[in-house]
Amino acid sequence: MRLKPPVSFDEAYRSLAQNAVLTWGTSAAARMDPQLQSIACAMETVSALDIPDSVEPLFGENIDIDLLAEA
Repeated sequence: MRLKPPVSFDEAYRSLAQNAVLTWGTSAAARMDPQLQSIACAMETVSALDIPDSVEPLFGENIDIDLLAEA
């Protein structure tokens, strides 16, 4: 998964926390705060990597593979 442009921990955490509150409510979001922080840290780390496009998985975008699966 690519995160472009790169995100900081604070940006990622703020977005995750706001969405958690909107989705599950304040108390549930507070209970999952350690997990949100862990995900935000991972998002910051992954988004900072310079990964060549050729390494990125296609997730079904390769028509040849899709056609083989249908056969």
